[in-house]
Amino acid sequence: MLEGLMGLTGAAGTVPLLGSVLGTLLGYVLIILGFSFLIFVHELGHFLAAKGCGVRVHRFAVGFGKALLSFRKGLGFRWGSSEEEYLERLTDHVEQNRQPGLQFKEKTSATDEELSRAAEELKIGETEYRFNWLPLGGYVKMQGQEDFEIDKSGEIELKNDPRSFLNKSVGRRMIIVSAGVVMNAIFAAILFMATYMIGRPAIPPIVGGVMPGWPADRAGLLPGDRIIEVNGERIADFENLQMATVLADPNKPMSIVFERQEKQDEPPVRNTVEIQPNMDDVLGVLVLGIRSAGNNIIAGVWPDPKLAPDEQPQIGDEVLEADGRKIANSQDLLAVLQRQKGGYANLVVRRALEDGTTVTREVKASAQRRLLPRGEGKESDQEVLGFMPRTRIASVDPNKRADLAGLKAGDVILQWGEQSNPVASEVREVIKDHGERDIRVEVLRSEGLQAPRRVQLVVRPEAGAFGRGKPRVGMTMEADTDGLPAVADIATEVREGVPSAAAALKGKLPRGSVLVSMNGESVASWGDVIDRCFKFAGSDVQVVWRTPEGLEQRGVSHIPATIGTVFPLPGDHVIVRINGRRTAEAKVRDQYMPVPVGTWLAASHALESCVGQKVEIEHRGIQDRTSHTEVVEVTSEMLDTWPMRIAYDRMSVETFATREHFREPNPFKAMMIGVHQTYYFIEMVYLIIQRMVVDRSVGFDTVAGPIGIVKAGSDIAQEDFGRLLYFLALISANLAVINFLPLPIFDGGVMVFLIIEKIKGSPIPIKIQVVTQLVGLALIITIFAYVMLNDIQRIFG
Repeated sequence: MLEGLMGLTGAAGTVPLLGSVLGTLLGYVLIILGFSFLIFVHELGHFLAAKGCGVRVHRFAVGFGKALLSFRKGLGFRWGSSEEEYLERLTDHVEQNRQPGLQFKEKTSATDEELSRAAEELKIGETEYRFNWLPLGGYVKMQGQEDFEIDKSGEIELKNDPRSFLNKSVGRRMIIVSAGVVMNAIFAAILFMATYMIGRPAIPPIVGGVMPGWPADRAGLLPGDRIIEVNGERIADFENLQMATVLADPNKPMSIVFERQEKQDEPPVRNTVEIQPNMDDVLGVLVLGIRSAGNNIIAGVWPDPKLAPDEQPQIGDEVLEADGRKIANSQDLLAVLQRQKGGYANLVVRRALEDGTTVTREVKASAQRRLLPRGEGKESDQEVLGFMPRTRIASVDPNKRADLAGLKAGDVILQWGEQSNPVASEVREVIKDHGERDIRVEVLRSEGLQAPRRVQLVVRPEAGAFGRGKPRVGMTMEADTDGLPAVADIATEVREGVPSAAAALKGKLPRGSVLVSMNGESVASWGDVIDRCFKFAGSDVQVVWRTPEGLEQRGVSHIPATIGTVFPLPGDHVIVRINGRRTAEAKVRDQYMPVPVGTWLAASHALESCVGQKVEIEHRGIQDRTSHTEVVEVTSEMLDTWPMRIAYDRMSVETFATREHFREPNPFKAMMIGVHQTYYFIEMVYLIIQRMVVDRSVGFDTVAGPIGIVKAGSDIAQEDFGRLLYFLALISANLAVINFLPLPIFDGGVMVFLIIEKIKGSPIPIKIQVVTQLVGLALIITIFAYVMLNDIQRIFG
């Protein structure tokens, strides 16, 4: 953006900016035209069915408002509507052919029969085909929709016109009403078929990484695993996986089939796991905690102040090697970086120069050390042997309450309401109790090379849609492991029945105290604390800290010797068996279930049943699949598997997502895929409605309206034509469902009236139909306004 703005001062710089603007405009034009065509297809279904059932159609319109362009058989094309000219010609013809005594009547007194006969004689079509000014909808105007009369008692009655929609049989009216939905479903299948015949790039359902402590991690999924099925439904790409997760039953585990390359030269092994997704408090949807796979092209770099600029990778670099290993994707790169446990790996990259040539460069990258949550979710409290670091804001959503209050990513929370030095769970509790009420906040903010300063703010959590739902401020949190080893609190247990190493210091070490040394060796960061814990594992350690008042105090803590200290565990290795067991019963979400021993919690439970015994512990490299077996004697202190709560899963670089080209050149197979995809997404729309209305696991604020759809479609249109067709197919399938919902003013509402009429043998009174239509219209306008406001807030803030 900065380059584009600077380009305004010179002719050369305007070219990229102009290209970007034109590309954006073209994207909007394409998606609006595509959306209008979907409406055209829907209305075409109604139109063809009405014509086939003998109903007079006055108007077939795409869009709303006044006519921009129209066409009528016998008159041709006209700017604006041809209606006035059409009526004038017909009435003139009627007047000219009337008996002499009737010619002095008003032209408007011509009957429908006379006008219809005149149209046939003049060979002028009865239907006007028009394109209106606002091309975001459409309609078919049929005889019988507005032609009412008032009888002597003041009651509304229908005109007795045999070509009126309302005078057709219930069966024929059902055909007309449902034809639009059927056309949308058929067209969705055709678009899906065309998409797969042309081919479309998509992110494959390959696990690129798992979020520690989240469901996928607890289930034992690993980078490189390929998801094949979810609940018996085949998963084609990563978007399918995300949708299946969001729409999963919040009270029932998902059955996931995946393939894993157990050994390099053997076919992948297929496995099945049961995973209960977690609700993400920030996104408001169910998630597994899986990241998509990436390639070996650098998409982003986290600046490292310890490295010179020429020692760091650049966006666009292709990573060829890391510490002498060939790199094909992000999983390969992460495995090498993890082995360094926070240190640097030497990378060889291919870099494109401005003159079109390429060169190789040697740079450095690392995987940052991170503490895993003790509980569930990315915001659960984190600790080092019971010492809980202060809480840091990891990210702030633009234009949400935290952002509007002035909070920034990197701020360390010193005070949140009445709680000083809170941990993440305490912050969330205060937010939950303060929907639309002010919270006084104090943070420690570091800016550049300046000394950190205290900043006082006020944040007011939003209460959610219509005042319901969990209050939110729009931010994520994590443990502040990069700054001083300041202790927010002490966790006395790492899990039920297993005390933490720091439990003995609870009540002695005040909140906000900073650790100074361990066994006489100074500690200036949490990294130093972790290093000392590894060094002194299996022994008592004298810990010195400085209180917020500046007093130095000391205490003794025992550092357990356990997995990762009694034998070395490389950063890219995972435990696969303990005493021959791959899983152990562990308490998750208040119930016990089998969890892979590669997680710290299951490993702790597996060791608990082996205290006093010698057991084999097998661990394996995530990428090279090389297995190693260690024989250890299990002691009670080994139950705190604290080294397994320290991860190196966050690289200092990001890579672009891996994309595969999905194509099926065989028309018959492509058609079958199209039919299946249409059925699948129609089913998904109904499931979304169930999750929003019944289960409430999907929030109303996640729904996109016209602005959101156009914005998303425009972005897709600029990327790839195949993806645009796929997106339009999704919208067409959505329209098929939405239009058939049993709500007044929708086709589904009309179908309900027809079903009632068929059952009771007579139509519902017109007055009741009109009232329900008005109520339905008010409801639709309210929903429309709500989703429009959501779109505006989401896109423009």
